[in-house]
Amino acid sequence: MSANGRELSKDPQFLCGVALSVYQNSGDPNSNWAWYEKQKSVAADLQLSFSSGDTSGLDASQHNGTSVHTSWKNMGKSVIMNNERIGKSSDFWNNYEQDIRLAKELGSNAFRLSLEWSRIMPRKGQIDQAAVKRYHQMFDCIDKHNMEANVTLHWFVHPRWFDELGGWRRSENVRYYVEWAELAFKLWGSRSKLWATFNEPGVFAMCSYVAANHPPGMLMQFKDAGMVLLHMLRAHAAAYRAIKQMPGGKDVMVGLVHNVFWTEPKGTGIMYAHVRAACRAGNRVWGNETVMRYLQEGVFHHWLPPCRHLHWRDPLGKPGCDWFGINHYARGIVGLNLQPSSRGPRGVTEMGYPMYPPSLFRAIHWASKLGVPMYITENGTPLTEDTAERSEWITGYLEQVEKAVEEGYDVRGFMYWTLVDNFEWAFAYELKFGLYEFNPEWSDTSKRRLKEGSQVIKKHYAELPDKLGRLLANQKRSANSKSETEKESEDDRQEAKFLREEGFSKDEIQDALPEEDPVTAGTED
Repeated sequence: MSANGRELSKDPQFLCGVALSVYQNSGDPNSNWAWYEKQKSVAADLQLSFSSGDTSGLDASQHNGTSVHTSWKNMGKSVIMNNERIGKSSDFWNNYEQDIRLAKELGSNAFRLSLEWSRIMPRKGQIDQAAVKRYHQMFDCIDKHNMEANVTLHWFVHPRWFDELGGWRRSENVRYYVEWAELAFKLWGSRSKLWATFNEPGVFAMCSYVAANHPPGMLMQFKDAGMVLLHMLRAHAAAYRAIKQMPGGKDVMVGLVHNVFWTEPKGTGIMYAHVRAACRAGNRVWGNETVMRYLQEGVFHHWLPPCRHLHWRDPLGKPGCDWFGINHYARGIVGLNLQPSSRGPRGVTEMGYPMYPPSLFRAIHWASKLGVPMYITENGTPLTEDTAERSEWITGYLEQVEKAVEEGYDVRGFMYWTLVDNFEWAFAYELKFGLYEFNPEWSDTSKRRLKEGSQVIKKHYAELPDKLGRLLANQKRSANSKSETEKESEDDRQEAKFLREEGFSKDEIQDALPEEDPVTAGTED
């Protein structure tokens, strides 16, 4: 049974809560990120050989002279913005009681958090019992406040020793992750009914091996990124099987969290031909359809620029997945100069994408293809100033969730990103997503201030669990009875309604609506 006495798999309820990465709010000296934050943006090797006489035609190894080999591993600026370090961040590790209580005061009936592999296994084969105890205390506190725990086994962070063994590039390392999943479930299997194997494996692969802004910081290594994504999805399948075979495994729901993102050109016509091509290529690399096809069929088929593919078929067939987590903030709009842009007067957020609630409805429609319960596991916006834009964001996106449930989509929860301003990976403390303000310069790491723009979430969280819970309990699955064309038409209606409210003319709305499904555009072979 769940913390509030209801069986999630048989008695749908709507969960409202927050998502919190323990690492981003606590740090950890034994993690891959602790190593990465010390790195610089440039590394170089130089080998010089000095020899007297004519050395033409000789290899360096044949020079009868002095050879000098020098390495510079710390050139350039820090890989972390402003040369910041996470430190203890807001110190959730020690302030968890306060922060869980603050989440409850917002009206949360759910709390999503990460189980940090590097905290529990700082050395290969070593278990930190004090860290195990601390997580039990966190679960006790979540239970005390009558909230449902939603746990994630890998949230961009793993032990440094795992990277030293080759990390996710090596298929043989999948077994170490499965051992971690088995250990975690043995320790805390009874503490949560919702388990996610990974948070955004596609983003991990992209940022780590293409964008070079996550460890190990590799640039444009598309094949490595594809192999990493494949190995993580294989690890999901293996961990799912392992958990289901353990005592209590059949009583929990095991899923995966994916960042549903895509880009669209700002305009149409021949002037935007290069933008359409760039968006289509970017969408293919992002891998929405790569992840979906693997979960649907057990087939991994991923495009590698410019014209190659990675293809692998799981001999065990379709992997298990009891629920699907949707991390969605917005879709990207790309201008003529291939830079982030927007349609209309609002402009873009500090993250580079415009506020556009209808994109969440479209993301839900796309994810529903998997045919399992869906949870919005992350949604939010970064705002340096405490303005009304945050309350507009919260209201706008929650209205889309409500509309989706009314339309028959099996959406069972919404987790706002995030509770407290935290260390946003390579952006350090610059992006302020939190409902509560935290400043790393404050001497008191327990200090919090609820932002004015966050207040509105209390109203929504007071109403939605019962309102949407009743809809879920009596749901006719009307979305499943509609044709794909009817579903896509509803996506367009949601977008048109929002654009009218934003002041767009009829012609401007027609130009803004996508000609093809933007989530999958460009993914066809």
